Amino acid sequence: MPPGRVATQARSAAQAVVWILARCLGQHRPADRCLHDYCTRNHQLGSRDRRILSETLFSVLRWWGWLQKLAPENFLRAWQEGAQELPEHFDEWAPVLSAAWVLENRFDFPPAVMAWLRQAGLYPELFQGLSPETPVAERRRHLRPFFSHRPMPSLVLEELVPPWLSQELSPLPEGTSLSTLVEWLQKRPPVWIRSQERNETDALSLPQRLLQESPQPLRLLPHPRMPQAFCLRYNGANLRGTQAFREGAFEVQDLASQAVGYVCAPRPGQQWWDACAGGGGKSLQLAQEMKNRGIVEATDLRASKLEELKLRARRGGFSNIRLREWQGLSTPEAFRERFDGVLVDTPCSCSGTWRRTPDGRWNTTRESLQEFSRLQRQILEAAAPGVRPGGILVYSTCSMLKAENQDVVEAFLDAHPQFILTPHQDPITGTPSLGMTQHWPWDGDCDAMFTAKMTRRK
Repeated sequence: MPPGRVATQARSAAQAVVWILARCLGQHRPADRCLHDYCTRNHQLGSRDRRILSETLFSVLRWWGWLQKLAPENFLRAWQEGAQELPEHFDEWAPVLSAAWVLENRFDFPPAVMAWLRQAGLYPELFQGLSPETPVAERRRHLRPFFSHRPMPSLVLEELVPPWLSQELSPLPEGTSLSTLVEWLQKRPPVWIRSQERNETDALSLPQRLLQESPQPLRLLPHPRMPQAFCLRYNGANLRGTQAFREGAFEVQDLASQAVGYVCAPRPGQQWWDACAGGGGKSLQLAQEMKNRGIVEATDLRASKLEELKLRARRGGFSNIRLREWQGLSTPEAFRERFDGVLVDTPCSCSGTWRRTPDGRWNTTRESLQEFSRLQRQILEAAAPGVRPGGILVYSTCSMLKAENQDVVEAFLDAHPQFILTPHQDPITGTPSLGMTQHWPWDGDCDAMFTAKMTRRK
């Protein structure tokens, strides 16, 4: 690429990333939506441009706890003061943008990143020989060249997550610590898919089919305990562009999310209510486990999400899913004591997805947890009367915070002695659970997720 064109691309990409970052951090908007807005406004962007924007943006957010020490002072000051409008001057951002790629240990620098390095007064040769396997704690030395004209600040692992996290975390397993969690949060997550093939033989042949249909080489690894779950390491493959996806042979769904369906363990012919269905990944899984027999009532307050679920159910060939808007305030009269099982996968902080959505670390406030907890208890109270005597109630969140998980369940059980925790086997690890399970990223290279299984006494 001619030098002039490289310089233009680097300048445009830096301007775009700072524009998106200012709206994400200043207005507390999801980074993926801000990125989508920018790309929608700029139709001329090609796939290479969009990749550089996406890779750089999410890398900056993943390492923002350290990279903010390289950020322009006016931007940093405005952000720390809570300003919604953050400065968008991009000329001083080259050190931040290039350092994000270095910290990711991805040294196949695109031309724009090479230009940012040169603008920062650095050269790629400084980073030769660095291994992608370098532990997070040791990557601090990667930043030393960026501080050549000022003292190197202290960089501790805990700065890569919000300062309140350690006080709000669910209890960590013995032998782990906050440092263990941070190490995992800095790792790029794999893609997990769930086979929707009609029989086990077809499910086992799904990896071979995708290998044939995908233009990029890929390798799918089955989970040892969850036969419909397959892991794909990120390689840029567009799985949704395959014929297998268009025919409903699989859905993209994280392993921890799939584990919730295994905990529910619905049987063919039963009636289940997915109270907060959203886009419907768990509704589809329930319908599949029921072998398309029985009924899954899928409700959500957002009509757009139910429309999305309708399309996904049609693609997967599921005729036993019924859709209904529900505000989560009270139990529909027709739902009272009707269901063999009710799944309450409530809105939450989504802290368990911070590997994939690092902007959540900086846009989630400690004060918001109280409001989430109030909403979760309200929805759980409104959905529980739908469980028939002897039926199952499953509460789940993609959170790793105690206020949204154990505290909500314990308060519910105290107020409703007719429900008791139900022991079961953890689908991911195979270990026994007394009823409440907090999954962590290291359990299966997945999101963090909380699940509680309860039974209503007869």
